[in-house]
Amino acid sequence: MGKLFQPIALRGVDIPNRIVMPSMTTRLATPEGVVTPELIRYYVTRAEGGTGLVTVEMCSPEPAGRHRAGELAILHDRFLPGLQELTSRLKAAGARSAVQIGHAGGHTRQDVTGLPPVAPSAIPHEVQEVNTRTVVPVELTRDRIREVVKTFAEAAERAKRASFDVVEIHGAHGYLIAQFLSPLDNHRTDEYGGSLRNRARFALEVLEACRARVGDFPLIFRFSADEYAPGGLTLDEGREIAPWFVEAGADALHVTGGCYRSRPSGALMIPPMGYPEATFLHLARAIKERVTVPVIAVGRLHDPSLAERLLAEGQADMVALGRQLIADPEWPRKVREGRLDEIRPCVACNTCVDGMREGARLQCLVNPLAARELEFELRPADQARSVLVVGGGPAGMEAARLLALRGHRVTLVEREPRLGGQLRLAAKAPVFQNVETDAPVLLKLVDFLVRQLAKAGVDVRLARAVTGELVRELRPDVVVLATGASYRRPLGWVIPRLLDSRWARARAVKTVLTKRAVKRVFYSVLRTPNVGLERRLRALGLEVYRIGDCHRPGKTPEAMLEAARLAYRL
Repeated sequence: MGKLFQPIALRGVDIPNRIVMPSMTTRLATPEGVVTPELIRYYVTRAEGGTGLVTVEMCSPEPAGRHRAGELAILHDRFLPGLQELTSRLKAAGARSAVQIGHAGGHTRQDVTGLPPVAPSAIPHEVQEVNTRTVVPVELTRDRIREVVKTFAEAAERAKRASFDVVEIHGAHGYLIAQFLSPLDNHRTDEYGGSLRNRARFALEVLEACRARVGDFPLIFRFSADEYAPGGLTLDEGREIAPWFVEAGADALHVTGGCYRSRPSGALMIPPMGYPEATFLHLARAIKERVTVPVIAVGRLHDPSLAERLLAEGQADMVALGRQLIADPEWPRKVREGRLDEIRPCVACNTCVDGMREGARLQCLVNPLAARELEFELRPADQARSVLVVGGGPAGMEAARLLALRGHRVTLVEREPRLGGQLRLAAKAPVFQNVETDAPVLLKLVDFLVRQLAKAGVDVRLARAVTGELVRELRPDVVVLATGASYRRPLGWVIPRLLDSRWARARAVKTVLTKRAVKRVFYSVLRTPNVGLERRLRALGLEVYRIGDCHRPGKTPEAMLEAARLAYRL
């Protein structure tokens, strides 16, 4: 991994390696946008894991541009103390820090900002913030455009005073700058609309104003080089405008793709498991041919060998890993030390994104500790106990792993001949949560946990039922029931066979299974917790805890979080 860990300089600021954590909303700030201890710990954990450049989530330069409730703020000096504490802690952890300044434009709502949304043109947008509503923004006047440009520059200067090392300007994914760039959202007939040069004018003015305000300070510009939308910005146009951004003051270009109007869906912006690895690499490569500044590639670059190869071949200069650093903040250190089999895999399920859009703070399917780092401190157990974990699904495996790491003697018993539990059935479904399923990718989580059980010294017994004889043999002090939930008869026989059929691959079926009510019926209502064993174990005088679906049918992330909380408590 020689290239991946080479330093790189942005306008004189040395980045220790080529790994970038891109901006991702966490909802860990206060409702007003003030930095919290939870937010600091979340970002510092990624810095301690070896990330070279940690980019803090999008901050709007003015109130009308706030995108989410609980979004971090940089729009006033009163936010500086918290931001300065954040940058100080990131520096102490060995990383360089960046903050992304972005304005949601027409892609926000008045119930979020308290102000009418604004955009280049009054084009309707569907905006999801807990629920989905159609918003028609107010068209910006020339005077208002100049005001917004000024707020970008002021926010960039504020970031410099907060001791960030870099500022990233967000010009991608259908937000205000991208709305000006896109023919889909910009129907203006003045000097800000029409030709490509006119549509780029706002972005260039923002960059020029920021450069004038911050002087010799690194600026990154992030943009969608292709919107993947009929009538939207194309790669040919992206290649044409890229040098303009550099001339206006960008020291690096962060190249992504897609917008909320992309086809087949806006999910393309954060490519889920059904998309190929390196989804946007060809865009970065095409832009790199046109500019001399460093280019950052993004989009399912989780494989270390892939990341190293694209850098070595000169397809890009830096690699942005978003969801993978949520899943495993130690990815850089593990790669550098050659511990590739210890990397907790991101399965691109978009739990982190979809949950956040529905109003939850950041969460991760494969890493229950993500955004809860202050809640979990791995320490040896006060007293080592003998623990029997019943059930080899993800929650049972995670509980067994963490309990063993804390020093307990752990035996995991699974009645099936292999581990994985109901996740193996879910992997056959055409849709997993909100995204199209790719079974080999999803089941990487099972493979990882199997390896970690062995590493932690968990005694795994497969194809075994928990009988009185087994309990007498093991003599556990504690029993953790992670036995999951099952489909009611005869559905328990029918559904696996239906999922193996050609019927399950139909586009119409996938569409239906993404509906909230259908998902609730399919994953919760039709399934019954497996609780019969609990009564028999309690009758033997054992200390019994239930986690996951055997408590109440729900989602895997919730079960994993229950597993972690129990393991840290015992």
